[in-house]
Amino acid sequence: MSDVPMDPNAAEGQPSEEEVRAYLAQLRAAPADQVLAEVFSGLLNAAQVKVGRRDARVLLDATATLIAQVRGILPEELTKQLDDVVGQLRAAQVQAEPEVAQAAAQGQVEPNDLGADEVPDSDTAAGSAADAEAPAGGTTPPGGSDAASRLWVPGR
Repeated sequence: MSDVPMDPNAAEGQPSEEEVRAYLAQLRAAPADQVLAEVFSGLLNAAQVKVGRRDARVLLDATATLIAQVRGILPEELTKQLDDVVGQLRAAQVQAEPEVAQAAAQGQVEPNDLGADEVPDSDTAAGSAADAEAPAGGTTPPGGSDAASRLWVPGR
């Protein structure tokens, strides 16, 4: 975190006041695009590890929202790279969700994933409309669901 050596008198694991001041000075001098790049890196790394889970969608949606807010401020090359990574992770998310859902149905629920009651389910209202538009005969394409259900919907 800092090049300042640890103070032997400081509590174990706690930075000294000098270390905190040095870190804050470093942070104050850092360009905003560097700070944002580190924030994006943290969000995207967490989303990648959580691919398939509900909370990965939240991380990806937050990242996409933040990218939209800083577009035009950050270098275009950086925002393009971020857009590409978010797109790749969204595609991976859509592919992984059925596996995670299947594991959950078998009782293999992962700890700390967002529960259905914690995220408003935008499909509840749309579900009846989608059911009304289901193909005649109640058939679904291979894979067990219609293609529209695999589309990325922000916040879902």
